[in-house]
Amino acid sequence: MNETEPKIYHSEEKKEIPIPKIPFEKFYEKFDFINEVKESQEWEEIYSNYYSFDSFEEEIYLHETTEDMETYDIDQQRDEIIKCANSFSYFCTKYAKIAHPTLGIIRLIPYKYQKRVIECYNEHRFNILSKFRQGGLTTISVAWGLWRCLFKTGQRIMVVSKTDREAIAAGEVAKTIMEYLPSWLQPETDKCNEHEKQFKTTGSVLWFYTVEAARGKSITILIIDEAAFISDMGKHWKALYPVISTGGSCEVVSTVNGMGNWYEEMYHGAEAGKNKFNIIELDFWEHPLYNNPEWIEEQRSALGEKGFAQEIERSFLQSGDTWINPVVLSSLAEETRNNMPARMALEKWQNKSLKRKYEWDEGALWVWKEPLEDREYIIGADCAEGVGEEGDNSSFQVIDQGSLEQVAEFYSNTVPPHIFAQILNHMGYYYNGGLIVVENANQGVAVIKTLQHDLAYEHLYFEQNKQESGGIKTSKVKRPLFLQALQERLLNGTLKVNSPRLVTELQTFIFNPVTKRPEAQKRRHDDAIFALSLALYVRDSMFRDMPPGAEMPDEMMQVFKSEIYEEIRNEIVNQDLEEFLEIENEEELSLLSEFEKMINVNQSVKRPHDKILKEFGW
Repeated sequence: MNETEPKIYHSEEKKEIPIPKIPFEKFYEKFDFINEVKESQEWEEIYSNYYSFDSFEEEIYLHETTEDMETYDIDQQRDEIIKCANSFSYFCTKYAKIAHPTLGIIRLIPYKYQKRVIECYNEHRFNILSKFRQGGLTTISVAWGLWRCLFKTGQRIMVVSKTDREAIAAGEVAKTIMEYLPSWLQPETDKCNEHEKQFKTTGSVLWFYTVEAARGKSITILIIDEAAFISDMGKHWKALYPVISTGGSCEVVSTVNGMGNWYEEMYHGAEAGKNKFNIIELDFWEHPLYNNPEWIEEQRSALGEKGFAQEIERSFLQSGDTWINPVVLSSLAEETRNNMPARMALEKWQNKSLKRKYEWDEGALWVWKEPLEDREYIIGADCAEGVGEEGDNSSFQVIDQGSLEQVAEFYSNTVPPHIFAQILNHMGYYYNGGLIVVENANQGVAVIKTLQHDLAYEHLYFEQNKQESGGIKTSKVKRPLFLQALQERLLNGTLKVNSPRLVTELQTFIFNPVTKRPEAQKRRHDDAIFALSLALYVRDSMFRDMPPGAEMPDEMMQVFKSEIYEEIRNEIVNQDLEEFLEIENEEELSLLSEFEKMINVNQSVKRPHDKILKEFGW
């Protein structure tokens, strides 16, 4: 296997192709040889867009059975073994059989996009696929692994799946192919069960396990099936990677499953050139049965918009239950991706799990704008234990109270609370004695105590009527209010976000249907989100508490200039009043006339004691 520079292999462009009347497996039954198929008009107009055959494959007799192959003499057998060893595609088209859910046992004739995948497997050590559902990628990957074990020596190939049931199902693909091979092509095995197939002739082995069971084995090729759905895949990868790092290879096969999982991180890391993976993109229109408007509508109806985005369109953001609208998240991600701070500091306390995620990352503290003399700042802080990767982050967000711009951020899972309090103290004074808002819970209590009593910080936030201890207490009732302050600003575009670290948290901050509340995905964090929410909530509360008639700052009017507000205003105010009051048909008009004749409804008719009845709303 070659060590080739990673690339991004995009799908073929979508074409307007006539929809096949019957599956190719039924179509080719009318012909004797593949070269005859290629001479047909249907091949030229339709099927040639989805399949391709080389000169050896063109000579394959389509009605030949396994019994016919048993009659080959020694020379024919030798020639066929050589052809199969040299061409995976030839082996599949002529000899491999698989179980189809509606057509029964059929030939495994690779599609063009499947051949593209196998070419990448052979050219690159590390490949990551972004695929649509039911595209036969697991099947073709297992067949490729089996082919290598049959015709190459010393192969140790592991196919790992999400569950043991799925691992066994993958093994069934290999079992079916082996069963339908002619006897002279069938391998001699030392062990052959649902999890392990040992090939005596080549000294190769093919395993089918869950990722947990794969640990500790010597592997040359690792195939990870549906990686986006495997729990704790990041931890498993740390254990598996050393086994293949010295010359082995890895093929990652998966549909997308939202943001924040190992698969998504590796995929986008490959896009940014930050790992060794070669990207292979596959789209549904490359499959002959799926490039069909009726099929698309059927899938959209069956899967719903979210399921369709995930299973068919390969959309990372649209496939998750993100708390913030995916369109807004995409825009934020694009705006902040390369938004390098003006300066960075406190590298000693840099977040361990995020270290060097950004090439320019040189500190836990990022500053985009220095303090200005005439500006007021507010600092929201969320505190953690400082225990490293296994814990949460201590984070604070500095925002300009007037412009609502995020001007600085601190983010660390290593800083202890007493040091975090000292950093907050320095940043508060640096930003014109800015108001510091700390969550009064857990580690925040110690931070508040240090700021209030040891450092005597002068501008610490106190809740009204709760003067003994600073900070702000959270509760089930208040938590949604804190988060709403951030969500509202993000959706109406009145908050200027500068930090890609914050956006990373937002991408994995979802609405949990079980707990019925927004929260970080499992093993993800919301520390920057909550720190910013506290700052915005307190900032908005201060303006709400201003006395009637007080002059409001210009920035407070930004919400009335947002796109969302303008859209609502135009919908209501600019609607044609006559159109609004228009009666659609004469029958309604007739009913209305009869209704108005009723004495107690027609207000032009005086009722006895009418004045007092109206006073009581009658």
